[in-house]
Amino acid sequence: MTTTASLSTIEQRSRPDMPTKLRLKADRLAIVFGLLAVWQITVWIGLSSPRAFSSPILIAVRLWTMFSSGMIWPHLADTLGAAAAALVLSAVFGTALGFLLSRYRLLEATFNPILVALNGIPRVAFGPLVVLFLGVGLTAKIVLAVSITLFVFCTNVQEGMRQINPTLVRQFSLMGANRRQLARMVIGPSLIPWLWAAIDLGLGLSLIGVIIAEFISSTRGLGHLIAAASLGFDTTGVAALLVIIMVATVLFRAALTALRVRLFPWS
Repeated sequence: MTTTASLSTIEQRSRPDMPTKLRLKADRLAIVFGLLAVWQITVWIGLSSPRAFSSPILIAVRLWTMFSSGMIWPHLADTLGAAAAALVLSAVFGTALGFLLSRYRLLEATFNPILVALNGIPRVAFGPLVVLFLGVGLTAKIVLAVSITLFVFCTNVQEGMRQINPTLVRQFSLMGANRRQLARMVIGPSLIPWLWAAIDLGLGLSLIGVIIAEFISSTRGLGHLIAAASLGFDTTGVAALLVIIMVATVLFRAALTALRVRLFPWS
């Protein structure tokens, strides 16, 4: 009874109840709206220039214009589509590479230094070469984003494989489990938290890669619009586009979190 009660208490403490969740959301909204109010007040009283720093009201008006006119939708779809494709490709190839390197220690010892060196290349410097060889378009965006995000999946899978309990593997092997059963009952469940952590990190990194490619050379996408607004010293346009990117990232992450809770509530 005591053990059961202790486990129940720990679970209740680790999972906040509904009033606590609502309180947290209210506190977050209060902080955000408080900062926006201070920003707007500094513009009204002349402490900051709306031309140099814009203002929440100007950004809101610009956002309304962008969405009501429909001009933002093709660019938003282009950027988010490329980021999603890069995330999926990175998950597939990065997971396979990480599993392969973990399975064969000689390969890991041989290629890990090479992967570390490649990951150390600044993508801003690498981006022009990608655009030069692949041209201006969707392919260059995806390749540059994959070059950033793939290493996250590879590294997380390698670390997750190292953290698998060898005693558990031996116990299943002694009970007659074959490789497929070990993969389904031991390796897979052990890697799921590591893969979700990689997806969480890779979501932002894939967006960064796509936007870097759009900065360098592109005719579509949010990065292209930010570059054009920056050249025109349009701080309101830049701020509005950054808000769109932040909101899209938060919504995408919330959708992935809801999917994880639904599919793997124990992870």
